[in-house]
Amino acid sequence: MELLLSLVPALIMIILVIITKKVIMSLSVGILIGSLIAHSFNVLESISYIGTTIWDIITDFSWHMPIVGFLLLLGIITTLLTITNSTKAFADFAVSKIKNKKAAQIVAWLLGIVIFIDDYFNALVIGEVSKPITDRYSISRAKLSYIIDSTSAPVVILLPISTWGAYIIGILTDVFKNENYTVTTGTGAYWQMIPMQFYAIVALIMVFIVIKFNINIGKMKTYEINAEKNNDISCSQSAENISHVKPVTNKGSKWALIITIISLIVLILGGMLYDANWDISKMLTVDITLPLFRGSVITTVIAIIFAVSTREVSFKHLLRAAKTGIGSMLPASIILITAWTLVEVIDKLNTGQYLADWIVKSQINPSLLIPIMFLIGGFIAFMTGTSWGTFGLLLPIAGKILAVSSPALMLPAMAAVLSGAILGDHCSPISDTTVLSATGAQAKLDAHFTSQLPYALISGLISFIAFITYGLTESLLISYVVIIVEFIIFIYIIKKISKPITN
Repeated sequence: MELLLSLVPALIMIILVIITKKVIMSLSVGILIGSLIAHSFNVLESISYIGTTIWDIITDFSWHMPIVGFLLLLGIITTLLTITNSTKAFADFAVSKIKNKKAAQIVAWLLGIVIFIDDYFNALVIGEVSKPITDRYSISRAKLSYIIDSTSAPVVILLPISTWGAYIIGILTDVFKNENYTVTTGTGAYWQMIPMQFYAIVALIMVFIVIKFNINIGKMKTYEINAEKNNDISCSQSAENISHVKPVTNKGSKWALIITIISLIVLILGGMLYDANWDISKMLTVDITLPLFRGSVITTVIAIIFAVSTREVSFKHLLRAAKTGIGSMLPASIILITAWTLVEVIDKLNTGQYLADWIVKSQINPSLLIPIMFLIGGFIAFMTGTSWGTFGLLLPIAGKILAVSSPALMLPAMAAVLSGAILGDHCSPISDTTVLSATGAQAKLDAHFTSQLPYALISGLISFIAFITYGLTESLLISYVVIIVEFIIFIYIIKKISKPITN
C-alpha cells in the first residue's frame, strides 16, 4: 500500500503535464498531494514542509542556486550577443559552411558527443551554439532539445573522464569493498561496463538514425511541420522574447560569439581544476555548480566588453539586455526549483526504497535480474526525476544480490541499472536534465517531454531486448547483433508507416 501511495504524486503530475501542458501548475499539484500523503493529510504540516523545502532550496548556495544563477546569466549573455548582432553573424557564417538541414542536426549531435565533461554543461552550451544554426534550417526547438538530451547523459555516462564517471566509480568502489569483491576495481569495472550500457549506446545511435532517415514520429512530426512553416510552436516564451530583441548595432561579429562560448568552456573547466586544488586527477570529483556560476559571471563581463566595444551599446541598452535575459530564463528557473521541490517530496515518500526492497524480496533468477534491474532503474528515475539517486540506491542492491548468487552477472546488472536510470531520466518531466535540455534549446518543457518520449521508449525497448539476450547468453556479440537487427526492423517499419517531412 505504501508503494502505491508513494507513486501517486508523480503519476498525477505527469498526467496533468500531458493534459494541461501547464508545467508549473502540474508540478505544484504533485508537490501538494505528495506532501499531504507524507504528513498523513495534515494540511498545516504539509504546507509548512513545502515552505521549508523551498526555502532550503533557494538558500542553498552550494548547489541549487549556482545552477539558477548560471541559467539567469546565460540569458543575459544570449541577449547581449543578440543586441550586438553577433548571433546573426555566427549563424550566417555557420550556414555558409553547413549546407543543409541534415548537416545542421549532425553538427548538434557531434557537439553533444565532443562536449562530455558534464550533462548540465553539455545541455546548455550545445544549445547556445546550435540554436542559430538549427533556426536557419527551420529545425524545431523540440528536435534540438531531443538531440541535446540524448547526447548529454548517454555520452557522459560512457566516459570515466566526466563528472558522472567520477561519481559512479566512487559508488562502485564502495560496493566492491562492502561485498569483498576483489575481481576488479571501481575504475576497472567502469571500463568493463561501458559496452554493456546498451541504452546509452542505443540512444546515441537512435539520434543519428532519426537525423539520417528524417524520422519524425508522434508530436515531433507536428513540431517539425510547423517549424518548416516558420511557426515553431515548440519554441518557449523565453526564445520568443529574445527573438523580438532588435540589434542596436551591426558591428557584432561571429568571433564575439565564438570567443564568448570558448571563454565560458575554459573558465568552467578552469574553475573545476581550481576547486580540485590544481590536481587534474581530482578535477572530476568536484561539484560543477560553483564553477558553472563563476564561469558565467566572468563570461557575462566578457560579453559586456564585446558589446561596449562596438561603441553603439549604451548603459541603458545593457540594463535592458539584463532585464530581458533574466526574464527569458525566469520561467525555466521557476520550473527547476519546483521540480527540485517535488523530487524532495517524492524522496520523503521513499518511493525508490520501496521498489528496491521489492527487488530484494523477490528472489528473481539472476539471468532475468539484468533486464528487471533495467526496468526498475528506469521506473525509479522516471518517478523520482533523479538518475544519480537511482545509481546510489540500486547499484549496491545489484552488488549485494549478485556478488554471491552469480558474480559473473554482477557487472552486467550494474550496467543495466545505469542504462535504466538514463532511460527514466529521458522520460521524466521532473528530471533536471530534461528541464535543462529544454532550457538549452529554449523549447517548451512539455513539448520536449512529449516529443522525446516515443524515441526514448523505442530505444528503451531495443535495450530491454538486448539485456534479455545478454542475461540468457552472456554474450556481448550476440546482444549487439540483436540490437542491429532491431534497428533494421525499426527503420523498415517506420519507413513503411511514416511519410517523411520534405526538407
